[in-house]
Amino acid sequence: MDQRVLLQQPGPRRVIVLCDNESAHPSCGCEWGLSLAVDLGGGAQGGGLWLWDAGKTGLFVRNAGALGLDLGRARGLALSHGHYDHTGGLGALYSSTAFCGPIYAHPACASERFAMDPDRTRSIGPPAALPQFIPAGPLTRLAPGLMFLADIPRAAGRFQAVQGFSLDPVVVVPDLVPDDAFLVMESRSGPVVILGCCHSGLGNSLACLRERLGITEIFAVLGGLHLFKAGEEALEETAQAVEEFGVRRLVAGHCTGAERLARLRERLPGREVLPLAAGQTWHF
Repeated sequence: MDQRVLLQQPGPRRVIVLCDNESAHPSCGCEWGLSLAVDLGGGAQGGGLWLWDAGKTGLFVRNAGALGLDLGRARGLALSHGHYDHTGGLGALYSSTAFCGPIYAHPACASERFAMDPDRTRSIGPPAALPQFIPAGPLTRLAPGLMFLADIPRAAGRFQAVQGFSLDPVVVVPDLVPDDAFLVMESRSGPVVILGCCHSGLGNSLACLRERLGITEIFAVLGGLHLFKAGEEALEETAQAVEEFGVRRLVAGHCTGAERLARLRERLPGREVLPLAAGQTWHF
């Protein structure tokens, strides 16, 4: 594995689910949105606490409070892409907490964008008052043992979830979600991949990880897989990527789709295939 990721003796890590479509904690609400907290430990001298996405509203901040997590001490935040359900709660983060860390995102994260519904075209971009952010990618080190990967190559014929998106309201310029990004966290258990919506497709994303960092085996994948409208070929390709990289634990939610997750569980016997939900804490 590339030394830019590998730590000699990484301490215990945890990923706390602050917002998802479902809830696993009686005090946590849910919405169509995603936000995670990545706790690298080590206090001021280590990686500390990082945030990944900000949900659709300020719900992730309220959920964090219910879980006893002070988001004001987060050292920074990274955005997986510029859709409303991952950026909409940024205002609440600043107004309701003492957070003052940097925000990292791909340069295209601030783009105005739209989705085509059967009867209308709706805006799905980030808030108009998107805070200033540090351009990140293709490979950016956020903290010891935590890397941000963007500008993910899309191989011909591989699944990518970009259908129905546009950069203009009259649907002339397609939006291929070039800002789609993911994190890789080194842990005692092994590498952990943390997704947003995985618009690039899991096959493309993990191939990018192997090419840039030499990682060929992954302990866990967490986040959204954007399979809820995808066909059987996309599901099969996703399952093959899990097998190819030896993923032992797949925790998927948000845009994955409950039925698609159930199909993945059937397709991947012997592996942990579990639903993501607000209030969970995953230890590594």
